[in-house]
Amino acid sequence: MPELGISVVSTHRGQGVGRVLLERIKRASADRGLRGLSLSVEDENERARALYVRNGFVVAGRAGNSDTMVLRF
Repeated sequence: MPELGISVVSTHRGQGVGRVLLERIKRASADRGLRGLSLSVEDENERARALYVRNGFVVAGRAGNSDTMVLRF
């Protein structure tokens, strides 16, 4: 399962850029036949975590101060 890494420049946060990026990545991944995606999110990154949860990611593990989250198609 590929690990996803995305970031939004601080001046563009809160404008829906992350949501659009994530939606397009999910669609492209599913179209290519991937069975899912994974990512890591640090405890203090509450906005990103909320975005991932809204998009179907669930916690699958923990390492240090981060959760590993997965989304299965």
